[in-house]
Amino acid sequence: MSALTVEGQEPQQEGLGAAILLRALVEMEQVNPDGCVVLRAIRDSARTIVDFEFIFSNDVESMQRVQPGLVVGRRLSEAVPEAMSTSRFVVFCQVVETRRAVKSEVYYSEGNCWFRSTVMPFLDGIMVRFQDITALMHDELERKARLEREQSSRLEAEALAQQRAGQLQVAQEKLEQSRGLMVAGQLATGVGHEINNPLAFVTGNIHVALEQLGMLVQEQGALLAERLRETVQALEEARKGAERIRTIVKDLRTLARSNETRVGPVDVLAALEFSLSMAMPHIRHRAQVVRRLAPVPRVLGNESKLGQVFLNLLINAAQAIPEGDAMHHAITLVTRVERTQVVVEVQDTGKGMSAEVMAHIFEPFFTTKPAGEGTGLGLPISLDVIRGMGGELKVMSEPGRGSTFQVVLPIIDEVMAPVVVPESTKEEAPQRKRVLIIDDEPSIGSMMRRLLGRLHEVAVVHSGREALALLAVDDGFDRVFCDLMMADMSGMDLFAQLSQQQPDYLSRFIFMTGGGFTDRARAFLAQETVSSIAKPFTPAIIRELVARSPPRRTGPGSQ
Repeated sequence: MSALTVEGQEPQQEGLGAAILLRALVEMEQVNPDGCVVLRAIRDSARTIVDFEFIFSNDVESMQRVQPGLVVGRRLSEAVPEAMSTSRFVVFCQVVETRRAVKSEVYYSEGNCWFRSTVMPFLDGIMVRFQDITALMHDELERKARLEREQSSRLEAEALAQQRAGQLQVAQEKLEQSRGLMVAGQLATGVGHEINNPLAFVTGNIHVALEQLGMLVQEQGALLAERLRETVQALEEARKGAERIRTIVKDLRTLARSNETRVGPVDVLAALEFSLSMAMPHIRHRAQVVRRLAPVPRVLGNESKLGQVFLNLLINAAQAIPEGDAMHHAITLVTRVERTQVVVEVQDTGKGMSAEVMAHIFEPFFTTKPAGEGTGLGLPISLDVIRGMGGELKVMSEPGRGSTFQVVLPIIDEVMAPVVVPESTKEEAPQRKRVLIIDDEPSIGSMMRRLLGRLHEVAVVHSGREALALLAVDDGFDRVFCDLMMADMSGMDLFAQLSQQQPDYLSRFIFMTGGGFTDRARAFLAQETVSSIAKPFTPAIIRELVARSPPRRTGPGSQ
């Protein structure tokens, strides 16, 4: 029997119209990809449906997956016996009797496939269409599974978000806490060149004036010394003021690097002194500072972040002491070495803490300060920084007896170079040398000429191009001091030109910088072949660099 078949002989009870309708169905189903079967109702003498007989079945792929093999001419109870004991047989009977179609979705486990079944009345029986919806159902199941996964992920994300909310707020508060200092530091970095240039010639000229007054007093005796005493004192105070400006700019530039993650050897005492200088406005009206600072080895960490920890501890210590009674209160700084660790202590004579308070002080947002004065994040952040450096932050306190915060950090395993004591030699007069100053700030050149002019021959030019032209015809300078940032040709560009034209000259260059505030300048200064000094510099450094210059070159200016 072919794939599209009807019973070999038409039943006598079926009229001619039914036969024609069935034949039309056969022809139509030849081009229909959906599975289709037609079943005739089999009734008993009481006209009750007791079974169904397959009178048509197309042979498309989907039909083979539902019911493999030929079924036309067979009864439902024979071809699909399990259908007789399920609701399927009841549904088939209802469709015949009520003449209403029924739709359902059926899963066939043997073929792992889904079909949408539509049962419709057809003559005295039913026609069942099977539409393969396996792909649609797989997509739907995948969509549901994806939604379930997304829902699960959403719940996990919400839990994680709640867990991280505190951490995020800690980070935000840390940013806010340091923003003011960082802005000031970045400003200092940007204008450092403009500050340090005039500061260099101010400090240099003050030094020259003090030197010359000192020599004049030696020549003229005690009477002149008394007359110049106030002048010398005024110049000394001006020198100290200029040094304070230099220190402040340097400290602010250090703070500008507080977001760096770079680690390296850190001088603990230097970081502590830096933090103390920044905290003094909070301390001076509350307590005296007592230093018990023993020399300690360096530790591995980030200088700016360690300085911020010390600054936070010092400010906390000051805030634990009432204002207006500084003579009876003290903040004591202690450094010592314990085996392989450096210990730094910040002790105060403030109100102290109970054991209950100490149990919570390192928890985020816990604070004993009045509303608006504390966030409860300073100590948790400090603890995180110190632990990130491999150390620990501890506290000891009693109510009414003050507190002690202890920073413990591991020592770097450094091999210290032995100190070599030079043999004593008879002091000789310095050799006269030729020095070239390249700086577009005229006052810098004038100041350095005064510093060096008594002992050395000094030439001054005010641009990189002038220097390039001079060095092309006169290569007899023993030492060259060159400003890094100049308008017409920077020190970096001059260095690049000489690298091609007179490379042997570069070892005699010392670059003067008020602050490498561009990426190019910082990269240039980091080169091993580049020597530099920061403005403002001390006269002793300049004279020492001239004295240690390589042996004299021969040239037009040589004597």
